[in-house]
Formats: sequence, structure tokens, C-alpha cells
Amino acid sequence: MIRHSIVLMLFAALGGPANGAYPDRPIRLIIPSTPGSGPDAVGRLLAARLDAILGQQIVADNRAGANGILASSIVARATPDGHTLLMTSSGHTINPHIYRKLPYDTFADFTPITRFVNTGGLVVIVTPTLPARTIPQLIELARAAPGKLSYASAGVGNLTHLAGEMFNLMAGVKITHVPYKGGGPAVIDVIGGQVALMFASGPASIPHVKTGRLRALAYTGNKRSGELPDVPTVSESGLKGYEAMSWYGLYGPARLPKPILNRLYEATRDAIHLPEARKALAQFNIEPHDSTPEAFVQFLKEDLVKYGKIVKAAGIEPQ
Repeated sequence: MIRHSIVLMLFAALGGPANGAYPDRPIRLIIPSTPGSGPDAVGRLLAARLDAILGQQIVADNRAGANGILASSIVARATPDGHTLLMTSSGHTINPHIYRKLPYDTFADFTPITRFVNTGGLVVIVTPTLPARTIPQLIELARAAPGKLSYASAGVGNLTHLAGEMFNLMAGVKITHVPYKGGGPAVIDVIGGQVALMFASGPASIPHVKTGRLRALAYTGNKRSGELPDVPTVSESGLKGYEAMSWYGLYGPARLPKPILNRLYEATRDAIHLPEARKALAQFNIEPHDSTPEAFVQFLKEDLVKYGKIVKAAGIEPQ
């Protein structure tokens, strides 16, 4: 009886019965943004490819709010059996510098699985009625009326927020920040003219730029976007050295069993490198990236330090 109990405990520690295959039911992928946003597009693309590789449905669950804190909280509290996952971006390492108290520990409450894509940069988009057609013209407008122009973001502490604050800092202007609960609604309000501009993700903005509903002034990456080759970088446009780039990573709750961790890393790596996945990502200038769990942990530590310096230089007070 004692031996039987020990065996059951060992099985439980491994995430299930020894002869049970992972996953044995649908997997819930928590996406910290609204439908139609950049993270949503990437998350659903990943979910669709993982379906076939893992042999189970991957259910995309949008939980926008507080720059990903709501979504992260759900996964931090989840059972570490590989059936609840988090896909998030640089907000995960920005939030500790923006919020005085988080409902989870950025490192201790999660198992980093892989950084699976690099998003290049953001697109500086403006409502078509704004007279500015270049970054110098935008700076001229902002200097003429400090605080009158506003820029939208996907939330406080999001890269779309910090990119704007870095722009204010480097250009010597004051453009007012207007946070939204996700990139999708923010982009819609820029299209409608409720907000003048945004430093937006490629998936959320490039389709609208191509249809003329938005105007792209510049790209925040270190080189031009392959999808918008005629749009210069911000650095090319006069703000030398300006760069704002992001990435997406996959996490599980803390104490995710090693066999499940390895299975998810390998499946994600294979899914994102499929020819059809690479083609879909290329539309938004997003590149697949292969990062082992160990490499991802080290990257996160370095990213945490980097954004701490940016937040301090921008003078952003923790909330």
C-alpha cells in the first residue's frame, strides 16, 4: 500500500500517469491582449500550428488588461500540468518597473519555455488627417503645441507606451500618452482620429497602412520593415540611435515538469518554423526565433535590467 502511494506521487510529480500521453485534453493559451491586436494575431497563428503537432486543440483565450498582468496572474495560479500556457511579450519584464506591486513574482511563479519570435520593431502610425507625413514634421507639430497631440498605447508599461516615452525624451517633445486595454482598440481610435498617433505592432497596423486607413511615418526597428520598404526607420528620420523592438515568449506555471517543458519547447520550435507559419509571420516583419528554455531565462534577466534603465531615464513613476 505504501509502495502504491509512492508510485502515485511520482506519477503526479511528472504531470500524470506514466502511460498517459501529454497533452490529454485541450490546452488553454492565455493571450494578454484584445482580439485584432498584434499579440492576438501571433498567438492564434501559434495555436493553429500547435494543434496538429500536439494532437490537441489549443484554445486561444484573450485576457486583456493591465499590460498583461491579468493574463499572467491566471497562469501563475494554474496547475503546472502543461494545459494552461501564457504567451506574452516584453511587458512581462517591463511591469516590475512600472507597478509597485504585482500579484505574482515575475520569475518564481513561471516556467519560461521559449522566446519563439522577434517582432522587429513598431510602426509609427498617424491618423490620415494629421498633416505630418514625416518624423521631422511630427516633431515640429508637437513642439508647436506641447501636450496637445496624443499617442495611444496598448496599456501602461507596454512597449507601445515606452516607445512613445523614448520618442518624447529623444525628440524633446511632449506628446500625451493615452493608454488602452489592448492594441486593437487603440489602433481603431487612431484610424477614427480620436487619437493622433501610435507606436503600433506590425500585425495590428500594417494591414490598415496598406489599405490607406492609416499613414506610416516610420519604423522603430534597426532596419526597415520588409513589408513597408519605403517607410524609413525613426533613426533614419533624424532621431539617431532610436530603436524599439519586441519579442513574444511562451510560459507555463512554476514547477512545470521537465518532460512537458521539453515537449512544449520542441513543439513550439517546430510549429513556428513551418513554411506556412514563416510566410504568415513575414507579412508583419516577424521572424521565428529558436530559444531553449535555459537561453530564454538568461534573456529575461537581461531584458529586466534593460527596461529598468529605460523607465528610469524616461522618468516614469511606478503606479
